[in-house]
Amino acid sequence: MHAGLGSQAKERQDRMFEATKLLVAVKNIETPDERHAFKHASLNVVNLPGVTIARTVYQPGWKWSTDVKPVVGTQACQAAHTGYIISGRLHARMDDGREYDFGPGDAHVVSAGHDAWVEGDEPCIALDLAFTGRTLAGHVGRCPCGVEFRVASDDQFGQLVAAIREHARSSHGHELTTQQVLAEVMA
Repeated sequence: MHAGLGSQAKERQDRMFEATKLLVAVKNIETPDERHAFKHASLNVVNLPGVTIARTVYQPGWKWSTDVKPVVGTQACQAAHTGYIISGRLHARMDDGREYDFGPGDAHVVSAGHDAWVEGDEPCIALDLAFTGRTLAGHVGRCPCGVEFRVASDDQFGQLVAAIREHARSSHGHELTTQQVLAEVMA
């Protein structure tokens, strides 16, 4: 048998074992990994194995096209959302003109290509979940614009970093360093 084949099989077996281990990870949204405050919204983010959870408090008057569009420079929100409304009301208008209302208890999936705003005088508190797949072998990374890149195995890590850097450069004119990308991927 080739000397390298035995070690490759052992590494694959170790990764399979790691993927089947029982896992418990707990973080409190009140002491988040990231906290962001904007004029009409605040965002607390916790990163757990396999999922990133954001709790956003949208204040009355918040509107994506008014508060976010000038920052990101796109005509509509280009992020897909999987979430849950805790309190308050949110309204979304899709690029095709369809409109939807969301209220307390509503779980939702909204594709990219929408505008959204708070309805009424009460803040809207929502959870947004982004599944990363990091509990199994592989890696996930994001461009600062939110576009997500994935590779299935550790030996593709270099391609992941290169793809994110190229996307940021060609799509946004941003020159990300390898260290900046690694900080995001390893977070």
